Amino acid sequence: MRICSVLVFVLCSWPGFASDWLKDAQVPELARELGIHAGSIVADVGCGGGELSVSLARIVGPSGRVYCEDIDEGKQWGLPAARRRIGKQHLRNVTVVRGVADDPTLAPQSVDAVVIVNAYHEMPRYREMLRHIRESLRPGGRLVIVDNRPQRTATRAREKQTANHVLSIDLASAELAEAGFRVVRREDAFIEDPDSESVHWMLVGEI
Repeated sequence: MRICSVLVFVLCSWPGFASDWLKDAQVPELARELGIHAGSIVADVGCGGGELSVSLARIVGPSGRVYCEDIDEGKQWGLPAARRRIGKQHLRNVTVVRGVADDPTLAPQSVDAVVIVNAYHEMPRYREMLRHIRESLRPGGRLVIVDNRPQRTATRAREKQTANHVLSIDLASAELAEAGFRVVRREDAFIEDPDSESVHWMLVGEI
């Protein structure tokens, strides 16, 4: 029986999170956690303006591929902005994908890794999304899921939290277990921003 390892490293906050938080020194660390390298195929689910996709494209190189997926066709943060950024960088190893609310529309067993940055709390149909992500991963594939920790609403209903662009690590952990992931690492304070007093957690899971 084959076992798939999945790293759940979901980093969610406000639009622009990837560019504001993932500094140059952090992107290689993220790539190591994803397990990607030259030639890998990775999906940036909820890619927003495509900042992270551009960085990942340089890591996987011309023999690899990045799927830059989102459902937002808005001009500021959505797929049009991602297309412009990718075009300006002349990246031929990035494919822009228009997903739907419950499915990133990736082919089954087509990617080595999936990363969700600044998007998971925006996915009300998370059960279906997690199922489709699992289906898209190759054996041994990894998923990186981090989210903004609630300061005062951690015990409130999920929809109350996500309306404020936050999500409790306890809720997320339960959702991963429900989707068939086994949580193997939990960090309640993965990234801290002293300027805004925000804290982002990380969960690591596998199937």
